[in-house]
Amino acid sequence: MINTFQKKVLILALYAGELMMRSGAEVYRVEDTIVRICKACRIDYVECFATTTGITLSLDQGGDSSEMHTFLKRIDGISTDLERISMINEFSREFTTTDMDVDAGLARMREIAAMPRFSLPFRILGAALVGAFMCPYYGGSVPEMCISAGAASLGYIVFASVNRLHLAGFIRVFISCLVCASIVVIMSGIYPWQNTTAMILSSVTVFMPGVAITNAARDMLAGDMLAGVARAADAAITAIAISGGAGIVAGIWIVSGGAISNEYSEFPLIIFPVFGFLLTMGFCLQINAPKRQMAMASAIGGVGMLMLVGGPRLGYGALLTCFAGTCMIAILSEFASRAGRDATTVFIIPGIIPFVPGLGLFESTSAILNNDITLGIEKAASTMLSAGSIAIALIVVATGARLIMQLAQRSGGVTPDR
Repeated sequence: MINTFQKKVLILALYAGELMMRSGAEVYRVEDTIVRICKACRIDYVECFATTTGITLSLDQGGDSSEMHTFLKRIDGISTDLERISMINEFSREFTTTDMDVDAGLARMREIAAMPRFSLPFRILGAALVGAFMCPYYGGSVPEMCISAGAASLGYIVFASVNRLHLAGFIRVFISCLVCASIVVIMSGIYPWQNTTAMILSSVTVFMPGVAITNAARDMLAGDMLAGVARAADAAITAIAISGGAGIVAGIWIVSGGAISNEYSEFPLIIFPVFGFLLTMGFCLQINAPKRQMAMASAIGGVGMLMLVGGPRLGYGALLTCFAGTCMIAILSEFASRAGRDATTVFIIPGIIPFVPGLGLFESTSAILNNDITLGIEKAASTMLSAGSIAIALIVVATGARLIMQLAQRSGGVTPDR
C-alpha cells in the first residue's frame, strides 16, 4: 500500500505531466518531469509511459515480491502553450533542487494551471502578423500583405467564436479557412491583379499543422512511435480541413468564372529578417510564448526566415536549406536557453515556424482532393522529407549540446538546463 505522502507525490507528478501534455510538450519532457518529481521525493522505482492521449505511471518498492501500483490519467484537448511549459519546467527544476514540500508544489501547479493566455485581441493581432509577413515568402507584395492580414484576422475571429461551441477541431479549422479563402477571392474579384495563391496560403498559415508534423517526426526518431503516429494523424486531419475549406471556395470561384492569379513579387533579401521577426512574434502571441523570451525567439525566427529565403536564391536545394537553417535555429536556441534559463522548446518552436512544412501537407491534400494522386504523393513525400530533415537537425544539435554540457558538468560542476 502507498502512504498518504506518496499519494500526494503521485498526484503532483501526474498533474504536472497532464498540464505539460495539454500544453504541447514533447513526450520525453513529460516523462522526464514526472520521474524527476517522484525521485526527488524518494520514490526511486518508478516507470512512466506517456502518449498524447494518456499518461500511465507505475511504482513499487524495488523488491521481487513488492506490490506494484499503477495509475492512469486521460489527456484531452491538446494545444500549444509555451508559457505553461516554461513555468512547469522551472517548477520541476526548483522542486528537485530545493526543499519545497509537496503541498507547496500542488499550490504552485494550481497557479500555473490558472494562468491566462494572451487575450483575444492579442491573438487576433498575432494572426494578422502571421498572415501579413508570411505573404512575401509566397511572392506577395504590400497590397497582398494587407489583404492577407485582414483575412487571417477575420478567420481567427471565426475560429475563436466557433471554439465556444465546443465543435470538433476539424470543423473549426474547416470553417475558419473557408472564411479566409472567401475574403481573399472577394478581394481578388475587386482587384484582379493580386496574387491570389499567396494570399490564400498566407491567410491560412496560422492554422497550418507544421509544428505537429515536426513534433511527430521528432517523436518517431526518438523512439516514441505511438506519440509520433498520433501527432502525424492529427496533422493530416488538420491539413484536410484546411485544404477542404480553402479548396471549396477556390473551386467555386473558378467554376463561376473567377481567376486565380499568381503575380509574383520579390522583396530584397535584406528585409526578410524583419519579416521573419514580425511573423514569429505573431506566432508567439498565438502559442502563448513567455513574454520575457518573445523578443529573443522572434530574433531567432528572423534568422530562420533569412536562411529559408536566402538558401534557394543562392542555389541551394530545399532539403539542404531546411536542414542547415534548422541547425542554426537549434544552435541559437541552445545558447538562448542557457542565457535565459529556460527550456529550449520555448525558442525552438517559434524559431522554426518559417521552416515547418505545413504548406507541403496542404498542397498534398489539395492535390489528392482534386484527384491528382501523383502530385499528392509527390508533395507528401517532399513534406515528410522536410519534416525529417528538421527533426534530424534538432536531434543532432540537441545531442551535441547534451554531450558538451555533460563534459562541462564533469569538469566544472555545471548543471544542464532541460
